[in-house]
Amino acid sequence: MRPLWLCRPCGQPWPCGAAKIALLGEYRDSRVSLFLYLARCLYDAIGDLHQLHPSDTSSTASVFDRFLGWPARSYPIVTRASLDQGESS
Repeated sequence: MRPLWLCRPCGQPWPCGAAKIALLGEYRDSRVSLFLYLARCLYDAIGDLHQLHPSDTSSTASVFDRFLGWPARSYPIVTRASLDQGESS
């Protein structure tokens, strides 16, 4: 629900748990596309939420984490060292 950025079915801040699962499934083959989609949503949400609460600037980091922090935690981080370690096991 824009401009509040709440989930229509459950009323929780979007993306809620169910939305995250759906997004991971929808974008399972394209992590970059998921991040681009969520970055666009973040951009829109910052504008919408700022119009609703222009004096509230303290939540910018939490809004960033809400939109872009969770997918980074949902995917394993692959580094050269982790690849090398996997080969030696």
